Amino acid sequence: MIAKLTVESLVHGGEALAHHQGRVVFLRGAAPGDVVEVEITGEGRFEHARALRVLQSGAARVEAPCPIVDSCGGCPLQQVSYAAQLAAKEELTADALERIGGFARGSYQLLPIVQSPQQFHYRRRARMHRAGPGKWGFANAGAVDRSFPSGAVNSGRAVEVTPVEECLLFEPLLQELLEAVRAAGDLPGVSDVGLLAGASKGAVDLRGAVTPGLRKRAEKLLAHKRIRGVTLGTEVLGDPVIADPPLPSGARLRARPDTFAQANRAAVPLLQAEAQRALGEAANVLELFCGSGTLTLPLLPGRAVTAVESARPALALLRRSADEAKLPVKLIAGDAAEVVRVFQGPLDAVLLDPPRTGAADAVQALAALRPPRIVYVSCDAPTLARDGKLLAAAGYTLLEAVPMDLFPQTAHFEIVATFARRA
Repeated sequence: MIAKLTVESLVHGGEALAHHQGRVVFLRGAAPGDVVEVEITGEGRFEHARALRVLQSGAARVEAPCPIVDSCGGCPLQQVSYAAQLAAKEELTADALERIGGFARGSYQLLPIVQSPQQFHYRRRARMHRAGPGKWGFANAGAVDRSFPSGAVNSGRAVEVTPVEECLLFEPLLQELLEAVRAAGDLPGVSDVGLLAGASKGAVDLRGAVTPGLRKRAEKLLAHKRIRGVTLGTEVLGDPVIADPPLPSGARLRARPDTFAQANRAAVPLLQAEAQRALGEAANVLELFCGSGTLTLPLLPGRAVTAVESARPALALLRRSADEAKLPVKLIAGDAAEVVRVFQGPLDAVLLDPPRTGAADAVQALAALRPPRIVYVSCDAPTLARDGKLLAAAGYTLLEAVPMDLFPQTAHFEIVATFARRA
């Protein structure tokens, strides 16, 4: 059936919320305040649909600049003004903390959202999925697995992928890397490619079955003037390590295309500064899920840091960065929860930056360790709220939450939440 709906707000995942005869309808391609025409089934308590036609534009609607925004699932908020995106992400932070975590509004300080320095062309890294021979892209709109970058699998089922020739979120060099990969032709056996841009050169990760033919294609990629290294399974061609300019301490953050790195280069200093501020005067810090040191390196040498990470390649990059700058840091390779359970030593605060799935096991272990302060950096408001509820039950108070928009035009954002142990 065709229905006319008024869009009320944005929800987690980048869809918009509307109601029809008491039922909830989640919409793609809509902005708050829009009046849209939608085809719905009318079955079940809720359903997902796409706006077929905008009958009346709301105040938050803008023209989406990307020609494939209707099919590509990478940027579901392009039709929403940036001011409205920021307001929605701030509201979604408060909503998740209240609805899932039980933290009433006003019981903690919700600081204004920190906006990205750039709304487009801010991404330095991406992982793209096979969309056909020699074609790479992101999962179709409506088929996204809620991960970032967009995934090619939804609940274990393969989904279609929209080929991308130009992405408006990519830095110029990242776009060049994509074009180099496309120019290499088909890469047989490769399911997805990882791209990482440095200052003048980048690196590529080819994920899939390694064959002699694919190795030759990888060597051809390495000959490109903008590519300094390629990772191919456990093999390394050239030097795929990208080192950023030095921090005030002299340390240079490093990453590879097959390890995690924050995508928004210009916003990383803002995230680092917020984590520093949240830690306050803590001199002895235990950091969990440290990766290659995005939040670790700025803490040195002013604090005594023990950093924990399960991904050994990332930890090796952190060790290299710290040693190069002669910065003391204790690194532990292992599971965060297991390390917390046996941790001994002076401790003023814990800093954790877990993946989107959260850190329930580590949080439960922290409840037993009882550090005075916990700074939780989250890229998913619902899992932060879930884990925060565990901390509250263990005797912690949520002091403040700072949403940070590191991913304009997408549904994703970061939150820095500070918890203190009750006396």
